[in-house]
Amino acid sequence: MDKSDVSHQIVLAYQLYQEFGQTLLQDEKLQALLLRLDQQIEAAHKEMLAIGVVKECADCAANGDETCCGKRTGYKCDSILLLINLLLGKSLPIKPQDHHFCYFLTKEGCLLSARHVICVNYLCQRLRKNIPHERLIRLQVIAGEELNTLFVVEEYIKKKIEFNSINL
Repeated sequence: MDKSDVSHQIVLAYQLYQEFGQTLLQDEKLQALLLRLDQQIEAAHKEMLAIGVVKECADCAANGDETCCGKRTGYKCDSILLLINLLLGKSLPIKPQDHHFCYFLTKEGCLLSARHVICVNYLCQRLRKNIPHERLIRLQVIAGEELNTLFVVEEYIKKKIEFNSINL
């Protein structure tokens, strides 16, 4: 099985969660970081709703335009990012809903809370055209806080579990 295969990364994430989940969830520093990350994810999502990004993306996906949540997008998610989603209370799918799109994309949107930087930060031409520049800048500031915290959480977990991707 290819290590970049999404289903392989999901299996690894569940294995990591089974082995380290309780210990990680009892770590006070990680608890605080996860709470901050969850709040920042929520703030970014609220801003995306408020300025119309969610509406634009849903319309793009529903009307057959070239969606950003393409088949290759899910391959950017590694086992640590997926483990963070498990720690945030998300469950991971056994298989994708639609093999033409990202593994984690459903009709209701993305299943992940913590997402890859590309998923959080990318602004397509459609968004740049239809949403005022100053609102997109505000969104990127909010999303930047989310991404900074996500990086800290990822590094903290790797150090805590002595993660070595070469061994996986």
